[in-house]
Amino acid sequence: MPRVLVVDDDATTRLLVGRRLQREGFEVSSASTAREALEVVREGFHGVIVLDLMLPDRDGRQLLPSLRARAPECPVVILTSHGTADAALDSLREGAFDFLDKATLSERLLPTVRRAAETIHNEHGIAEGLGEVGFEGMVARSPEMRAVFRALNNALESRVPVMIRGESGTGKELIAKAIHDHGPRRDGPFVAVNCAAIPENLLEAELFGYERGAFTGAVGRKRGRFELARGGTLMLDEIGEMDPRLQAKLLRVLQNGEFQRLGGTETLTADVRIISATHRDLEAEVEAGRFREDLYYRMAVFTVHLPALRERSGDLPLLIQHFLAEAARREGKKVEGVDPLALELLQSYSYPGNVRELQNVIAYAVVSARGPVVAMSDLPASFLRAVAMERRRAERDAVTGAGATPAVPGASPAAFRLEEGTGFPTLDEVERRHIQAAMTRAEGNKALAARLLGISRMTLYRKLDEVRAGVSLKETLDDDLSD
Repeated sequence: MPRVLVVDDDATTRLLVGRRLQREGFEVSSASTAREALEVVREGFHGVIVLDLMLPDRDGRQLLPSLRARAPECPVVILTSHGTADAALDSLREGAFDFLDKATLSERLLPTVRRAAETIHNEHGIAEGLGEVGFEGMVARSPEMRAVFRALNNALESRVPVMIRGESGTGKELIAKAIHDHGPRRDGPFVAVNCAAIPENLLEAELFGYERGAFTGAVGRKRGRFELARGGTLMLDEIGEMDPRLQAKLLRVLQNGEFQRLGGTETLTADVRIISATHRDLEAEVEAGRFREDLYYRMAVFTVHLPALRERSGDLPLLIQHFLAEAARREGKKVEGVDPLALELLQSYSYPGNVRELQNVIAYAVVSARGPVVAMSDLPASFLRAVAMERRRAERDAVTGAGATPAVPGASPAAFRLEEGTGFPTLDEVERRHIQAAMTRAEGNKALAARLLGISRMTLYRKLDEVRAGVSLKETLDDDLSD
């Protein structure tokens, strides 16, 4: 039975919304404050959250990111009696499923909650049917990627242009192929073109094709990618790298659905679904005048954001094992595991190159492995250097941030006397308090605390062990002294 959590400080609203949804077969629970809502989610709530923006202990827009972080698979429908365009836009940017004004509840509540519940059902079906492998072999089980798969379900049967955002190496082409293979054009071709890999003066010919004699070296007619993708999907990878002059031509094709080959007069139909991808901040590119605003809004009708690997660290063990098996099969080697020390290093790194970087590291390690288990010495030297540098940087930043002396108006450095008995904390004490403050802020969530501190989870685990060891030692010494 679909579940709904209604979060509103107004008892009448909770009662009316709850009854309306219960009559339609929903299992409804409620909360009157942000604290109560977070407690329900912490206890394992899985369903649609209807969230009022005006709560007594916290603004709904401030609560939304916390709910999304703790339960990214739960769609959040914002509810307010003070709806404005800015509030709606802010909520949707933060990941809200939809935004409802209380004045429109009678018409929009049920359809909106039903659609939100369907996304959970579809995403659950994908997870159950594919286990720990998502669309097109994307290996994932983290809440962040499950949320991506849920969002993809909304676009699969649609024909609207899709824009995939994310850092390099996060799997944007895999997602584009998945949208094609599960969509209405699955029987047509899937054609991908990397706009950054083709020189500017050749990209136009590559996209639209050309006639014989169109330019020097054009010895015959060539069909472009728009023609090759007819009836299917055309993926424009790294669309942010496209020259503004060519952006204008692409916009005309999207508006009119027609184009001509270079040097030709025949008008051809662009019967393709466009999926674009970029690692750039296109909004900033539009502001800077490097990307056409009208083209941006044409192409970003439906946007999917792929999280970086460091944001989905729960997938690391699964990905490591997957790439290990894949590389061992390809190389014909019996490499079946990773020793604990090497695994600790692999799981502690942030991977700026994302999944692609991890895949390359594992492939190198399998080739280098001299037995059935990958050892630390089998990992690439460049990877070991990067891990060491990252750890030193994180520890230095933690110490620098914790040990910074606050500015005191009118005080000179000589005013601080670091003498024994003054109560001035040591660096160890400051670090311990800082870690405890982060754990309190994160409500015991170690992954969130590590992000707040700017360190890896493995580093946090080690420091927590040191803190516990230090406390135990202090208690032992106190007992000894008291004896």
